[in-house]
Amino acid sequence: MPLSIRRFAPLAILVVAACSDSESITSPATEVDPELRFQQAQFIQIDRMGLPAVATVFIPSSKKDAYNTAEPANDRAVYSGDVIGVLTAFGHPNPSGLAAALLPDIIPFDTRSTAGFLNGRQLADDVITAELGLIFGANAALNDDHVDQNDMPFRSQFPYLAGPHR
Repeated sequence: MPLSIRRFAPLAILVVAACSDSESITSPATEVDPELRFQQAQFIQIDRMGLPAVATVFIPSSKKDAYNTAEPANDRAVYSGDVIGVLTAFGHPNPSGLAAALLPDIIPFDTRSTAGFLNGRQLADDVITAELGLIFGANAALNDDHVDQNDMPFRSQFPYLAGPHR
């Protein structure tokens, strides 16, 4: 066997081994309708972030995967202890009360209220600074992330976010 064939023989074996009898190559003409494919797809939750920084700050690394795939309805029962523990370590005066406000990790929205964050969220809301203020209160050294504006302005029409950087 010539050297060039010997060198690529293992690659050819891998390519052939990766194919199975149940797989077939389809042409665009025989491709399944994308809408039908979407309806038949099985989706799984791999991440969630209703309120920013809840998962990052309060959920221990060893529990992050379970937290990200968990139902928010169970957050208070399963994760209150973790949130209360961190808030207590931060010296928060009412860790149980704030944990009850932060869990479940969803974005609450009451249409009868004009209150800002924790009632919905607008693009321009500085939610990290707002959460730091909830956690650290009057401690000015800790209650602001000092990110006070976007690097690009919001657009006046949809899509409101600026385009990606190049």
